[in-house]
Amino acid sequence: MKRRLNFFLITVVVMFFAIAADVFIVYQLESYETRFLEIYGSEQDGYVNIILGQINNLGDDAAEQDITDIISSLDATASRYWTLSKGDSILFVKSVTETNRYKGFTDGTYYASETASKFMNSLGNNQVGHQIIYLDKDRFIASGMIFNWRGEQYRVCLLTYDRVILEDNVLLECKNAIIIILSIILALLVILSMVMSRKISRQEKQIEDQEKHVVWQNKQIALLDEHLKREYAFSASKNVFKGVVLEEFLEKLDEKNVSPLHFAVFQADSVEARDQFFERMQLVLDNHVLRFSMDEQCVLLIFVGFEKKNSDKIIDTLWDWNVHKADEFYCEDNMKSYKSQFEMFWKEVSAK
Repeated sequence: MKRRLNFFLITVVVMFFAIAADVFIVYQLESYETRFLEIYGSEQDGYVNIILGQINNLGDDAAEQDITDIISSLDATASRYWTLSKGDSILFVKSVTETNRYKGFTDGTYYASETASKFMNSLGNNQVGHQIIYLDKDRFIASGMIFNWRGEQYRVCLLTYDRVILEDNVLLECKNAIIIILSIILALLVILSMVMSRKISRQEKQIEDQEKHVVWQNKQIALLDEHLKREYAFSASKNVFKGVVLEEFLEKLDEKNVSPLHFAVFQADSVEARDQFFERMQLVLDNHVLRFSMDEQCVLLIFVGFEKKNSDKIIDTLWDWNVHKADEFYCEDNMKSYKSQFEMFWKEVSAK
């Protein structure tokens, strides 16, 4: 069941990644198309400027109809055409036939969508601008501007249907090639993940069999290791511990809620005297007294579970001419941790 679950999870994760990658690719392609339309709009702005130049070259005897004639004479199709309006009135849209349909209507009727209305309101005087707009459900790249002629304001716009630009053979071929290649890569990724997850499942089965084979041995080793630790690692009769491990011992005693503890500090006159003291302790003390070498001459004994009167008697018999008692501290319980109590005691000892 576990192997099947792993196989399923890996497949789901890869499928999710493939879907996310596909969405990201579509988003990037949309961004690419938008950027391409923006670039095309910049080029289209130049064409509108050229038409403005022709209008400005009209003589003094020219009439408004001459402007309309210039606009209507330009190449126009259903995918690329011009509009001309005066104030809010439409003068020309796409062709004479289309213009007649909008006679008497305002340009707001034609540019009724939010994007188109925003574009028309953003046009500057004698300054061409472009924007991507929507008319009904169709997307256009529109270039336009406002110009003054004989005291009146006119708005001229050139609209190009986005499909004309984006479905150019070379561009469309590149786009389709990208989609096909990435789709193949994602499909291979999914297939590869399924193959690899199968392989991983088989390897997990082999590992599981091997683990079952060594479980008993590991348990025996763990039991033996624990026994040795109890027998030797904390055996006071067989070991003298260094001061660096004292903190660990105090934490263990704290965890096991062992009490009371009686700390006794002895100061030896020399290293030789300290070593002789430890040798004598092996004969005198049992497993319930921990021995620590704090430095070359300082010795710490911890009496575990002793009543104070009993440990006091033993402590009084341990010192001699070469080793004398420096200080002692009796902890009745571990309401405060042994570590913190010992640290306070040790500071007092060090200060003396």
